[in-house]
Amino acid sequence: MVPAFFMSGPRGLLTFREDHMRLKILASAILALVVGYSIFWHYMAGEVEDRIEVWVKGQKSQGLTIKYADLEISGFPYRMELSLKNVNIVKKGQSKTPVLFTSPAITLIAFPWKINHGVIISQGGKIRLGSSRSPRLTMTIGKTRASVIIDFISRKFQSASFVMENVTWITGRPAGNAVPSVADEVRLHLLQPAPVPEVSGDMELPILMKLYLAAKGVVSQQLSRQIPGGIFGKKADQVIIDLQLHGEKFPAFTRDDLSSWRDSGGTMTVKNLSVSSGEMDIRLDGEATLDRDLKPLGAFASRIHGIGPIVDILSRHSAFQVEPGKMILQELKRMARSEGGQGKGEDSLDLAISMQGGLLFLGPIPVYELVPVVE
Repeated sequence: MVPAFFMSGPRGLLTFREDHMRLKILASAILALVVGYSIFWHYMAGEVEDRIEVWVKGQKSQGLTIKYADLEISGFPYRMELSLKNVNIVKKGQSKTPVLFTSPAITLIAFPWKINHGVIISQGGKIRLGSSRSPRLTMTIGKTRASVIIDFISRKFQSASFVMENVTWITGRPAGNAVPSVADEVRLHLLQPAPVPEVSGDMELPILMKLYLAAKGVVSQQLSRQIPGGIFGKKADQVIIDLQLHGEKFPAFTRDDLSSWRDSGGTMTVKNLSVSSGEMDIRLDGEATLDRDLKPLGAFASRIHGIGPIVDILSRHSAFQVEPGKMILQELKRMARSEGGQGKGEDSLDLAISMQGGLLFLGPIPVYELVPVVE
């Protein structure tokens, strides 16, 4: 069989040559693109590695020491994977609470076409607030996956989302038989809104940070020590915290900065704090700040479902075993109104919850002693 371009004479031969030339140009363009992307990827990998080393060295002057045993970059051609082993991060400074973070392995994943968006994968880690002799908080975290977005122009954090498994924590120095509080899973979302114009008709201070936390299977040993059985029973099926931090500027976690934030009118708006347990649910909202001793100060409106269990739990507290506590428990029962449901949530109650004078109040009764957020 004779090819079509031979049958069509010189014109067919010309068409074949043109098609052949187009294929060569296309192939050359694809090859140039592949080679160019390969060069770009390895260039970006080198840039990222150099910038990390420069950034790590520059943090020492800020009181932040970062050490790792090895740094390896892989993932060509689709992404960049930065694998760090034996990570040790220490934050120190005058009048600042020491912070320690350790992890056996952390993988940072970035995409060349969107380098400001990173994914973090960790096999676990440990966080300690305070010195080793007198820690304020010790936390261990299981497998963790996070997504972080950074504004490269301003080099500032924009947002982050974390999913952490098997989180445990204990406050103060652990005793020999201390049992940590636990959460089966914690989801944390942080957002730093874009700056607002300085001139604004809104009387409320700008939002510095939005935080949303959802935890499952929570057991708070701290509450159990203060109130036998804990306020919500032994285990909470789910805890949700949705809040906004307002102020002129984001405060550091020091007495001076927090005091300045408070004195300039800084507040924390709690849009939703809810706890669901096997026997009762509670949801509250309100606003809080800090008093002169840097203890929480605020007022909240709450709705509680399942008054029977909370009355039973509070009756074990010494403040409710004498008058007027005993009378108030009876008043709680009387105030609760039946909703006609079955099981959990048969009765409900609107209750004022406040924090003042270093105490947490349910209605007029103090049930929990508060401590300063920072010494």
